[in-house]
Amino acid sequence: MTRPSPAPDLSGIALEEWEKARRRLEVLKPLAEAERRSRGVAQAAADELGISLTLVYRLLARYEAAPRLTSLLPERRGRREGQLVLSAEVEEIVGAVIDELFLTRQKQRVSDVVMEVRKRCRALGFAAPSRKAIDLRLRMRPAAEVHRKRHGRKAARDRFAPAVGSLDAPWPLSLVQIDHTLVDVIVVDSRTREPIQRPWLTLAIDVYSRCVAGFYLSLDPPSATSVALCIAHAALPKDNWLRTREVDEVWPVSGIPERLHLDNAKEFRSAALKQGCVEHGIDIDYRPVRTPHYGGHIERLIGTMMGKVHLLPGTTFSDVRAKGDLDPSKSAAMTLDEVESWLAHAITGVYHRELHRSIGVTPLVAWQRGLEGNDDQPGRGSTTPVVDARKFLIDFLPMERRLVRRQGVFLHTITYWSDVLRTLIGEREKMVVRYDPRDLSRVYLWAPDGRYYDLSYADLRRPPISLWEHRLALKRLREEGREQVDEDAIFATIDRMRGIAERAVVETKTMRRQRERRLQAARAVAVKPDVTKPASPNPPAFEPLPENERLFTNVEEWL
Repeated sequence: MTRPSPAPDLSGIALEEWEKARRRLEVLKPLAEAERRSRGVAQAAADELGISLTLVYRLLARYEAAPRLTSLLPERRGRREGQLVLSAEVEEIVGAVIDELFLTRQKQRVSDVVMEVRKRCRALGFAAPSRKAIDLRLRMRPAAEVHRKRHGRKAARDRFAPAVGSLDAPWPLSLVQIDHTLVDVIVVDSRTREPIQRPWLTLAIDVYSRCVAGFYLSLDPPSATSVALCIAHAALPKDNWLRTREVDEVWPVSGIPERLHLDNAKEFRSAALKQGCVEHGIDIDYRPVRTPHYGGHIERLIGTMMGKVHLLPGTTFSDVRAKGDLDPSKSAAMTLDEVESWLAHAITGVYHRELHRSIGVTPLVAWQRGLEGNDDQPGRGSTTPVVDARKFLIDFLPMERRLVRRQGVFLHTITYWSDVLRTLIGEREKMVVRYDPRDLSRVYLWAPDGRYYDLSYADLRRPPISLWEHRLALKRLREEGREQVDEDAIFATIDRMRGIAERAVVETKTMRRQRERRLQAARAVAVKPDVTKPASPNPPAFEPLPENERLFTNVEEWL
């Protein structure tokens, strides 16, 4: 029984061959369908086609195995493509070398495989195969298997696994994706103009319109704080923010998102983020593990923005080949604030106004269409505005629970005080205290009446410090063998560290980085103080009020 041959590549068949196969079909099809056929009828068909009787029987067998026109195409002379002619022993040598050398995480080159095959064949007295023969056997291996063995299971899955599943975003802010990336540019110190480091960018995209919802740029690595500040920037109106940076463009994206789509990084699973989302009715969807295509929108946006950044002085590019022998630190010229302003211009003046191939219009047009609607679909109307910007941001800041004591509230070995604490001394329940790691001079206590109250240093002579400075001071004190670490020791250590940094700022990149982080925190205080109740310089010494005279009583909280 003749096996059906695989269908040939139709693009490589000449017109004359098509015509010959069509003529054969006209003559041989009746013979193939006849219940009986005599030798004389077959000979008549051979004479009509001008071929031998043997070829007629061979063509009939091929057609009966696969009754299609291509089965009657003329056979080409010579070795068929993919036909293997090596001896079994040489085939075994080639296969073993491919498995042992090529299909490994060391990623040996094909030339290394060819050399090893020739070496083994020579040692065993066999004729070595050509490189073309070895290339053919490499191509015959399944691509997914080759990629898995050379690059790992995850890389193979990301490349070859079916990208099933999709994200549903029927209107603006129905789904916002957030992710982080190191910016491909080195920033410089704002005072000395010496290079510091590549900053981190936290970016949010509205999946429906592809508009950038907001971003946050920082020298600090990704954290719960950078996520909080990015969400706040995405949700709040941006007119004043643009005006401050002298950006004469529109950025209409604002409002509370309905859902956040995040990966599984630690900063996206913080208690502060989850509770802030609960408070403001925001759902969180986490990307399924090992499914990077679910984050495709934000990944493509990051790629687009980094492509634009490669035009800046001090760019590191995305790969070593593009960078060549360029030293980015020598060409670096922009401060962190200048890169932030440049990004604002790039987003509002370029990206939002460029045609987006996936949606067929510009992101700005898509945003407006999603709000107002068109003939094909109704609009969502206005987005949900943030009523209290200050509370919205504080709700996403890191949190701790602390008791209110006679001396105040203790957090990070620092004492905080405000007159509002007079009525809370003696409360048995720990209260939520939120803080901005960039500036520990003020924290925010969530009181039973449903308000945040500002708590300042109990000793107002203390300078503002950041959490990273605080942790570094603790590390220095422990290295010095200080078993008892108190507030005075911490601030004294930070003062000495700042003096060293100021003297060394022109000498080392690390010191310039530390000083710039401190200046950035001082320039960008995220939460304005609540001035309705001024803080007293020191807590007075007094006994707690009787329970029946207190302003607040213990109530159940959502936190």
